[in-house]
Amino acid sequence: MNGNKLIKHFLLSATIFLFCVILPLQGQQLYISPNGSDGNPGTKEKPLATLLKAKEIVRGLKQSSDKSVEVILLEGTYYLNQPLIFQPEDSGSKLSPIIYKAEENKIVTISGGRRLQCDWKPFKDGIWKCELPTQLKGKINFDQLFINGKRMTRARFPNYDMSDPGNSGYTNALKQIPMDSKIADEDLNSDMTYSGASSKGIIFDPATFTKKKWQNPDEAIIHIYQANYWGNLQWRIKQIDWEKNQIWFGEGGWQIGAKWYKSPTSVNKRSRYFIENVFEELDTPGEWYLNKKENILYFFPPQGLDLKNALVEYPALKQIIQYQGTQNNPVQYITLNGFRFTHTLSTFLDEYEIPSLSDWAIHRGGSIFFEGAHNCDIKNCWFDAVGGTGVFINKHNRNVNVYGSKFTGIGESGVCLVGALETTNGTRKDFPYECKIENNLMHNLGYYGKQVAGVYISRTKRITIGHNLIYDIPRAAICIGDGTWGGHIIEFNHTYNTCRETGDHGPFNAWGRERYWSLLQSHPYKTKYLAEQSIEAGDVLLDAMEPVIVRNNFFEDKRGWGLDLDDGASNYEIYNNICVGISMKLREGAYRNIYNNIWVNGANSPCFHVGNEFNHDRYHHNITVMSVANMIPEKDLNFDMDKPRGEVYTLIAPPAKGPWLEYIDYNLFYSSIGRFLACVYELRTDPNAKLNLSLSEWQKMGFDVNSIFADPMFEDPSKNNYKVKPESPALKLGFKNFEMGKWGLNDDFPQMWKN
Repeated sequence: MNGNKLIKHFLLSATIFLFCVILPLQGQQLYISPNGSDGNPGTKEKPLATLLKAKEIVRGLKQSSDKSVEVILLEGTYYLNQPLIFQPEDSGSKLSPIIYKAEENKIVTISGGRRLQCDWKPFKDGIWKCELPTQLKGKINFDQLFINGKRMTRARFPNYDMSDPGNSGYTNALKQIPMDSKIADEDLNSDMTYSGASSKGIIFDPATFTKKKWQNPDEAIIHIYQANYWGNLQWRIKQIDWEKNQIWFGEGGWQIGAKWYKSPTSVNKRSRYFIENVFEELDTPGEWYLNKKENILYFFPPQGLDLKNALVEYPALKQIIQYQGTQNNPVQYITLNGFRFTHTLSTFLDEYEIPSLSDWAIHRGGSIFFEGAHNCDIKNCWFDAVGGTGVFINKHNRNVNVYGSKFTGIGESGVCLVGALETTNGTRKDFPYECKIENNLMHNLGYYGKQVAGVYISRTKRITIGHNLIYDIPRAAICIGDGTWGGHIIEFNHTYNTCRETGDHGPFNAWGRERYWSLLQSHPYKTKYLAEQSIEAGDVLLDAMEPVIVRNNFFEDKRGWGLDLDDGASNYEIYNNICVGISMKLREGAYRNIYNNIWVNGANSPCFHVGNEFNHDRYHHNITVMSVANMIPEKDLNFDMDKPRGEVYTLIAPPAKGPWLEYIDYNLFYSSIGRFLACVYELRTDPNAKLNLSLSEWQKMGFDVNSIFADPMFEDPSKNNYKVKPESPALKLGFKNFEMGKWGLNDDFPQMWKN
């Protein structure tokens, strides 16, 4: 290239860079303030007042300029009268995005609620009351109350107690009222069908039930754990028969799925429950009750609260912001950055559906709701005590990302990504794809619903869940509801204190109940012999098309399975994970490659449960350390068996044909009992069989021929450094050290949310 051509090429490149990169970055700015006016021009000195007006102006700016637009909200609280809806005409572009952001280092709250100006007056017994404005009578029916930014407790029995979540603050049913029971008062007979349910109510224990008689039990809501403790259920109460100790259920009971299960909403004497929204139970500081008929709010203030000057707020909206596009005309390049979102109504009595054959039912809704969005982000936001799910990414979405955000006190799950199999056909792609949920802090979720997760995905493809810190939640930290269509990456997450209020799963929970999943293979316990129901997995890769990669995570806990690949979960590659206090479980399924992981002192040993024939599962180069002191108590075992302590493997109903796993070797084991022990239960030819196998006996069966029992020689477990020392026998087997301490939040997580 000669000199003139070189100069021309340079000038052309510089011009393209100037117009495509530099100028758009010198974008336009609009300012909003709680004290602004929509008649203002939107400068910092004369800001607008509402997001709705700002959105309208942004549309005009886009038509007159191709520059990016920043809408900056100044410090304060913005109460929305209706959800802010972004439609395709509100979109930005790759070079000219639209960014709604909070004033730097300031708390900017976008609220789905209202502020109440209360003239509090004493009522009785420490309770105060406030007559609400006449214009609100019959127009409000809020289910949460916030005082000085903190959610209070709706009057309930028994009283709220979080000292032991899921156990304290509850009482137990004696038994359920079965489906064929007839309600005593014929005038109350319901024409509702209880599809899939096996309970119309419960018998309560009068010795432990409240002694107060309720004037309006039909206003009350019961929250009760399902018999298997997969989650909880909510019903409106229809009637209480105080003489027969009966509570009859009205509307509700749809919050758990399990299409395959005979009665997913069954309850029994193990089912703990509480009942809320009962005026007569307003007896504890922090409780409140709204009398809609009298238009009066009652509140029992905690000691030291200056009620006269307190900020009183209640939720009015179920969603704060909606992205409403389509596959062919999506909402694009709109980012939300730095906000606190709060004050949305609960959703547990709204419409639920069962999107797959997993145990989960979900409500398709969230405080931020995406449908038909491309290349849109939520960054550095705080979802504070919203009533339902924090962020719901519904059906068709592409490259929608949630980054650097905090989720606390959420009513349901943190982030849900859920597609629709029924409407995904041909070129219609009605599912989330290539979305990322990264660098988020999630704790104390599931305030209402207990079958929830930090991140839940179902009917999705290529979702990345990485560098999240998730703890103190009732069920799973991360849950994959089905194998459709795979390709996910689960990496560098740190989870602990999960599964606090539910059972039969782990902090990472996955299912694979697609077209080849067999209920008889999965749960074959009704026949005398199991062999006739041992089958191959089928062509599971038609659904689990791409492998799910689970790597470099740190899961620590004291209960559950750890990595729980439940019924049919297939096509997984799992490596470089550390599980402390937990391990892993493989139920039936195929094509699981599990290697170079470390399991330390698990509540359960690594378990292979109800395996498919010729499953192509591979288990190699893993380290298992077991300690008798860390085994779960006998009463808490997931299975009714005389389980030995300190075993390094548990197998339950292995397949009748073919090897139990395709390949299992080069593993290292260590146990405080001083020897290798593999426990096998329910052989297909003899359901009552129980085998306790030594290493030599195990190796004679063709397993772990090159594996050894030895101390792995960790460097410093007290500091979560589970690298093995250079002289470790694990290295001689082929185990490879991997980087420690990179789990959880990245360094750029917002400091203000950490505080």
